[in-house]
Amino acid sequence: MSRIKKRHFVLGLENVELENVYAFMLKTVLHAAGQACFSEVESNPLLTTLADEVRTLLTSINSIIKRRVTESSVYLESIIDVLERIRNSRESLYIILCEALSLPEYMFLLYTFHEFVDVDKAFCAVNPSGKTATFKYLAKEYLDIKTPSPLKEVTMKNVGEGLRQRLGASGTSIFRDIDMLIHYGGGYEDVDDMIESLFKITNKLRIEVENWLNNKYKVLILADHGYDVLRNVNVWTLTHSWEKEKLCVSPFVPVLIMG
Repeated sequence: MSRIKKRHFVLGLENVELENVYAFMLKTVLHAAGQACFSEVESNPLLTTLADEVRTLLTSINSIIKRRVTESSVYLESIIDVLERIRNSRESLYIILCEALSLPEYMFLLYTFHEFVDVDKAFCAVNPSGKTATFKYLAKEYLDIKTPSPLKEVTMKNVGEGLRQRLGASGTSIFRDIDMLIHYGGGYEDVDDMIESLFKITNKLRIEVENWLNNKYKVLILADHGYDVLRNVNVWTLTHSWEKEKLCVSPFVPVLIMG
């Protein structure tokens, strides 16, 4: 993870438009996960090296789930303990809790806001199922979220409020756009169309983060899970889950503190 965090400034993308930067990030992750193969990645030694490091991270995450699944919950618990260290920060904290945010968006935000991110403020946790329900279950335990009845399901809004109270944040919001695209966006015959749809959403998030940073807030980005890309014949679709025989990105839980 540390190598991925430090590599944002050596990719040779300084004069590239943001949409193309995002496209490189997404293609690199898909290449690393074996979900697609792109000549742009294979022909660029910097992106190839980044893909190797992404593959190492994904292999580690998937290995934890396969062999030491109980530690996945410990990972989520430990990041909350780490986050509590920012409670005494002078800057006001704003939390953006994302329903689905994966490695491409994480890397894009690192690249875009690198001057606002210290190396020790970008890390990740593990969601063993790659599903929202597991994240909410773990969050309920660690944040001690109370519901009107034991059978009532915890919502992401409950999780956001629990985080706000525990971290002493000024406010919180839920960013649902990527999850909505996963579930209702359908398939894409052209990978560039899929990239364009994802970039529009990611850029919307980038603008929101930029606005909070410009208003002197520290921003915490946290998501419930990542996502994977499936290619069936010539149709590309987005999904999120974990499968034992695949190198999945969905269990990746991004945590990013900016400002």
